[in-house]
Amino acid sequence: MKHYIIFALLIFAIALTAQEKEYKLDEIYVTAGRAPITFKEIARSIVVITSEEIKNLPAASLEDLIGSVASVDIRTRGINGVQSDAGIRGGTFEQTLILIDGIKVSDPQTGHHNLNLPVSVSNIERIEILKGHGSRIFGANAFSGVINIITKKRNDMAAEATAEGGSFDSYAYSLNASIPASLINSAVAFGRKKSDGYIANTDYDITDFSISQNAGVAAQAINWYYGYTNKKFGAYNFYSDRFPNQREETTTNLFYVSSEINISDILYLSPKAYLRKNKDDYILDYTRPEWYHNIHKSTSYGIELQSTLVSDFGKLSFGGEYSGDEIESNNLGNHTREKKGFYIEQMFSPIDKINSSFGFYVYKYAKAGWKIWPGFDFAYNIDGATKIYTTLGKSFRIPTFTELYYDSPANKGNPELTYEEVNNYEFGLSRRAINYTYDLNVFLKSGYNLIDWVRKSESEPWRVENVTELNTTGLEVAFGINPSFYISGFFIKNVNLGYTYLSYDRKAEGFESKYLIDNLKHQLICSVSYRLPLNINQTLILKYEDRLNYGSNFLTDTQLNYGGSFYQVYVRISNLFDVKYEEIPGILLPGRRITAGLRINYEDFK
Repeated sequence: MKHYIIFALLIFAIALTAQEKEYKLDEIYVTAGRAPITFKEIARSIVVITSEEIKNLPAASLEDLIGSVASVDIRTRGINGVQSDAGIRGGTFEQTLILIDGIKVSDPQTGHHNLNLPVSVSNIERIEILKGHGSRIFGANAFSGVINIITKKRNDMAAEATAEGGSFDSYAYSLNASIPASLINSAVAFGRKKSDGYIANTDYDITDFSISQNAGVAAQAINWYYGYTNKKFGAYNFYSDRFPNQREETTTNLFYVSSEINISDILYLSPKAYLRKNKDDYILDYTRPEWYHNIHKSTSYGIELQSTLVSDFGKLSFGGEYSGDEIESNNLGNHTREKKGFYIEQMFSPIDKINSSFGFYVYKYAKAGWKIWPGFDFAYNIDGATKIYTTLGKSFRIPTFTELYYDSPANKGNPELTYEEVNNYEFGLSRRAINYTYDLNVFLKSGYNLIDWVRKSESEPWRVENVTELNTTGLEVAFGINPSFYISGFFIKNVNLGYTYLSYDRKAEGFESKYLIDNLKHQLICSVSYRLPLNINQTLILKYEDRLNYGSNFLTDTQLNYGGSFYQVYVRISNLFDVKYEEIPGILLPGRRITAGLRINYEDFK
């Protein structure tokens, strides 16, 4: 009870102050559309986690960073990035498209591997989270939202080293550096995290590495990136609470190359190509490793070409993609599939106060024929900081190889599965100013042909079918304030508050569903940043989540920082009040854990 009292008092204090996030609106370009646009021009609900926030938030992993955003549902099996699922606006983890620098990296075997990302947190410049439909822009799997991770690209000499240690015999270290040489700028990053675990069989050992180069010649730029991550971990109760001795190792490699070519002042091209490989080595009981041992090797590849033409009618973007997925598995078999698509998007501002965009993505994969996925966005700028907007569109997700080909006596995949679909409708009011911000969004997601594990009687095995319909109605409210704008030198720097309410109407007539619906119903996230004596800065995050048919959790995380541009000392406390909780049934997550670390920065040295 005392935790709720503290939380209520903080919310009351926030009501007297309060802020979302502060942006330099004219300087941040985001990829909520095919052509990059400034944040203030967007007619969508999008959140940007900046590099400064990445350093100051009490986050031990990328998953923790993403989970600090309202309407994003991070459900964790293991801490510090071992394995987590990311959903947006009540959608499943399969319905969120993951990008790195605009490259599609969602896993074709299962969405449980979508966050096997070969990128270090120390090498992330910012994270863009698009809420709502995205298939008109990105094609398949942008069903409920898109998470785009933007890596650092510098043209000066710089380096950063971080080392930390803490509870459960955990430690982590990372190093990243950028090295300019004539017209080519190189960057390298390395990181490792290791722990003995908070209970038996929750140990982990995670290594990631990346190297990239970007070069610019006249009106052309070319970038390439290679990333690697390896995770070895105890998978205590991960997929069944009958087997606590599960273990897993995943290895992910990503290579991409992209270019920006300015043909003229009004026409530019953006080609890209990528290759992603993921290996999943899973043992159901490590005391009997040969009894049930699955090895899955998946490959995704693709090429894309985008053209953008600037005219008096706005920006016209058009292009296409060709991609494919492959899997070699002792359980799922060996399979391949091809995917093709082309798109058109027109951005148009007939007058200064109106921004609009409309377009469609035409897509074909495997056994499914060509189908069009349209969308439309419209925003009216009331003044320089306030706008109202509306958006509507259709999105879809194609089934994973696990859903298609999994086979056991109790569970049967379905090779005849087709895509699941959703119609999205949204209306929003938004203000972005230096002194205060607010957002209000209402939306409806009408999903049909949804993929579900179902059966008609207890004598039948569970089978995957396109049988479920789900209408999700949502309300999002966010507001905040920068108190120092009103009171010079005030110790509270900013306060952020986001609330999400979701209501569901689910239909799967004639079928029993295998999985209990435990989507978010209420979510409240509050963050406060303030200055303490001795020039110590502290950020506090409070998160309340209430789920259908499952219950609620209230968690508090905090981080204290001391230092300047050359070095920072920090202490991070996760689960401050030592709450016992689960995010996935049967997987107990750790209580209070304390981590202390040191970050050293070098910039512009010779």
